[in-house]
Amino acid sequence: MSKIVTADPQSLEQRRQEALAVAQQGIKILKQEFGAKEVILFGSLAGDGPWHWQSDLDLAVKAMSEDAIWKADSVLENIAPSWLKIDLVPLERVPPRVAARILNLNPRSDNKYLALKSRLEDETIALENNVEKLQTVLAQAETIPEIALTPALASYIADFYTGCERISERVAVTLDGGLPRGENWHQELLKQVAESGGDNCPPLWSGSLVLELDEYRKFRHLARHLYNIEFKPERVLALAQNVQPVLAKVKPAITLFNEWLDKQVK
Repeated sequence: MSKIVTADPQSLEQRRQEALAVAQQGIKILKQEFGAKEVILFGSLAGDGPWHWQSDLDLAVKAMSEDAIWKADSVLENIAPSWLKIDLVPLERVPPRVAARILNLNPRSDNKYLALKSRLEDETIALENNVEKLQTVLAQAETIPEIALTPALASYIADFYTGCERISERVAVTLDGGLPRGENWHQELLKQVAESGGDNCPPLWSGSLVLELDEYRKFRHLARHLYNIEFKPERVLALAQNVQPVLAKVKPAITLFNEWLDKQVK
């Protein structure tokens, strides 16, 4: 097994071609070494949305156990360049709406505004599912030892912001032509979509919601650099309890944005 290595890509197209080569090699490995019955390339590399500098390689797999997926993750990591993140998605365990997208049973519109609206709707559903699981953990908080509770809540909190960020990415890539570059691109992205953008689109997030989301962005950043034992339990609990109220602001913001998208269809 050889790792695909090239010079640092100077263009998006060069990077896309390198990712496609990794995908082809990865699909072969998943079928031959891990027994996947089917492997489907989806996401931006497959043309489901614009390919951009932060794009991942998304592969849906069929008939692979969790253990096999865990082992395959490590193998695929060794063949990919450092800038390319590979996501393996078990097809049998994704929501029906997501599975339909992967299998192209419900193709997106060719109109960029309607296609973006569809992507935002999919991301919103995933966000709601994450928050629902977080609420289940919170409901059982008194019965869960703190040593297990805090890391679990921290993971769901980080995933919550990641979901919000994916929504921001969809808007920025489709309407602004791309994402910010540089080490602080996560922070700049939030600022970017909090202002009027490409095609004279309205802000995605505005008012106090921007500040609240930025707190979750900061936490997600810390979560990537701290050990679980370093979290302050009271801070994690407070952020977890505030996720539902923040989601209650996120959803109408997306609804308003989608209404604007509808109005752009000629």
